[in-house]
Amino acid sequence: MRTRRVGTISMAIVLICFGVLILISQVSEISGVKLAIKLWPCILILLGGEILWFSYKAKKENNDMIIKYDIFSIFIVLVILFVNIVLYGFMETGIMDYIKYRISEEIYIEDFR
Repeated sequence: MRTRRVGTISMAIVLICFGVLILISQVSEISGVKLAIKLWPCILILLGGEILWFSYKAKKENNDMIIKYDIFSIFIVLVILFVNIVLYGFMETGIMDYIKYRISEEIYIEDFR
């Protein structure tokens, strides 16, 4: 019997994508947070696609393949999703603008002392 772990590939792709987003935000003027918030549904599509792919592959090859879920990887992906949803909520309600304003105000006041 062969065992396939579902979630590991999704975790790797999500980490690579977030690394690329952070790199883009450091090199250019584009906000990595805004990009991550706009693209977070892709994580759900990726994880669902991986589950469907391994299920289809298990049925196609043989029924003796066991599919196990990589709980740690799926947990990390869900934590990343939760953080993105919270940040999206902050942006939609205006809390993120307030936080940016307060941070820039603190920096501005500190420069004149």
